[in-house]
Amino acid sequence: MYIKSKLKLLFYVSILFYLPTALFSQFLETSKYELDQVLFHGNREVPTPVLQTIVSAKESPGWFSQTLQKYTSFGQSPVYFDSLIIPGDMAALRNYYYSNGFFKAQFFTSYSIDTVNMSAILTFHIVEGTQSTINSFTVTGLDDLPQEFANKVNDICSIDTSANYSGRLIDEKQSSILTFCRDNGYMLCSTVGNPYVQIDTMKNKVDVQISFNLGNRYKIKDIRVEKTGEGKELVDDELVREVADIQDNSYYSLYDLQKAQVRLYRTNLFGSALITGVSSDTSGNYVPINIITDIGLLHELSPEIIVNNEENAFNLGFSLGYTKKNFLGSARKLSLSASSAAQSITEFLMHPELNDTTVYGYADIRGSIEQPFLFGEPINTKFETYLTVQKKEAEYNATIYGTKVNLTFELPRKVYLTSLGTYFNWEYSRYVYSNSYLIDAYTTLLTRDYNISADTAKILSKEFVESQGSKSIKSTNAILGIDMSINKADDFLFPTSGYNLSLLIEDGNSIPFLISKLFNYPYSATGYLKTVFTAMGYFSLFSSKVNVIAAKFKTGYIFAHRGDIALIPLNQRFYSGGSNSLRGWQARDLVPLTIINFDNLNSEDFEAVLFRGVTPGGFFQLESSIEARLRLLDRIGSAVFVDFGNTWNDYKDFEFDNVAVAIGFGLRYYSDFAPIRIDFGFKFYDPSDRTSFFKKSILPETFQLHLGIGEAF
Repeated sequence: MYIKSKLKLLFYVSILFYLPTALFSQFLETSKYELDQVLFHGNREVPTPVLQTIVSAKESPGWFSQTLQKYTSFGQSPVYFDSLIIPGDMAALRNYYYSNGFFKAQFFTSYSIDTVNMSAILTFHIVEGTQSTINSFTVTGLDDLPQEFANKVNDICSIDTSANYSGRLIDEKQSSILTFCRDNGYMLCSTVGNPYVQIDTMKNKVDVQISFNLGNRYKIKDIRVEKTGEGKELVDDELVREVADIQDNSYYSLYDLQKAQVRLYRTNLFGSALITGVSSDTSGNYVPINIITDIGLLHELSPEIIVNNEENAFNLGFSLGYTKKNFLGSARKLSLSASSAAQSITEFLMHPELNDTTVYGYADIRGSIEQPFLFGEPINTKFETYLTVQKKEAEYNATIYGTKVNLTFELPRKVYLTSLGTYFNWEYSRYVYSNSYLIDAYTTLLTRDYNISADTAKILSKEFVESQGSKSIKSTNAILGIDMSINKADDFLFPTSGYNLSLLIEDGNSIPFLISKLFNYPYSATGYLKTVFTAMGYFSLFSSKVNVIAAKFKTGYIFAHRGDIALIPLNQRFYSGGSNSLRGWQARDLVPLTIINFDNLNSEDFEAVLFRGVTPGGFFQLESSIEARLRLLDRIGSAVFVDFGNTWNDYKDFEFDNVAVAIGFGLRYYSDFAPIRIDFGFKFYDPSDRTSFFKKSILPETFQLHLGIGEAF
């Protein structure tokens, strides 16, 4: 009876305490107090932006975002305080801190309600304690590994005993060991239970032990092919095996299967491709491999709208392409395409003639054959021929045609390079200059180099150009190039950490020159070497995965080792300015301020000398950019940037006061396929007009608008 009375009393007391809390929570829910702030107090080791990504409680967006959300698909709706999510957020914080070695961390919450402004502030109070370090890391169950494999596993297990404990680090070690074993035949290698973690709270030390079940070491036997889709009867099983290039009787390797899967996708024959070991059908130490593919139509006709950043400018155009897959067998692909694009596409199509100086655009026709193998090796090979007609605003019309052979090599797993390609390009080009451009260029040459007044030089240049008619340069080039890149950024479309490096090396005309010497015939084309190095780095800003500092450095140099450097084709030279370059200028606006000097003028043909001096484009380039990318809303971002650089005729001409500087800001919309950006650039320092930026009229003199697809770099 006494026990019953005590239980009854306890029940009433509980109701007394619980009921006000429940009623208050219900009152808060029905009242809808907007969550103005989510605060964290006491966190010293873990930055607040990281903790903000862990908890589900989010601060309500500003009035602008809420207003935008009411009338468009952009913006965000208001967030209201909900006390029921607090226990879950506390558990999430506790799990995060524990997984990073803060085993003594303590957590408390408080919130304040403003009944006047109908708002709430939620605060998480954290006592972090001391972070534990790793004392030892051991594995069991791998005693049957061959000695060379055991040494590799020991290297993976080695750990800095002064390093802070991190669950992520332990997971990476475990994953690396499993991957290594599965790449060397141990297909069924697995862990036994969760890692055993022993914590010494007195010394703040952790001992970690992971147990593995190694299993048998398997070799591959019997490569099976399963095909589905409309084109399954048009592709032989043997071709699928040939492209996958999985060797029978080799040791099972998960990495090799993944690489084979990439080879299949690269052919564009397969809508999907999956390669797996059939663990349920093993026999002894052998395992069959299943290649499951879906094969679509082998003919494709694809109209497209072109949106790109070619020539560092936003171009819009149209394209029509035809593709024949498995052309003549062996997974070859035949592609035919025609395209036209311009900064003002309608103007370009309506007025393609030379005397219209308002647009820049191009029309292009090309055909290619691509195959996944060369001489039985996995070298992706592409043969291409093309014809391109270009129109550069107020400067020239160009006709370019040629052929190109491109080889892309499949690299071993452990090399530092992530991409390696080489190519040979034979190309003929003809540039026809507009009269207005020639007059301006000749006037500049006469006034600067021959002390002729500007008015007189203008008259002489105009008379000379009109008497001679349109002028052109023709050239034939044979280019052998190699392109190497290292991609260590964490994401292709929106990199937030890591870096990318690339190096391009091209040799112009050495091969035909050597052939001319071998067969004793004249060859006068300029021989040159071109190098371009680009480095890009990405760094998290405010410890956030959506706020980033990005930096770019690019330099290039063209060296003529034989012949006249002024005769190197325009499309091989360097230009600065544009949406992926210095954004205060239009595309290709920044070219050398000084024309190449020619000293021996007394007996040379006046027309030829002048004409060689007016070709645009530089032979040395230096560019750099720093950009802060900040996410404003879920899909809306902003950027603030500084770009600087220029082009020169030679690296010896470089001077700091000739380095152009652009500043600006931009907006980003992060669509599902790529970021779409608008950049507002300003000429902060213009080497050709050194009037102070603050004394210039902003819009007509310094402003430039750029549209782009993808980040600037």
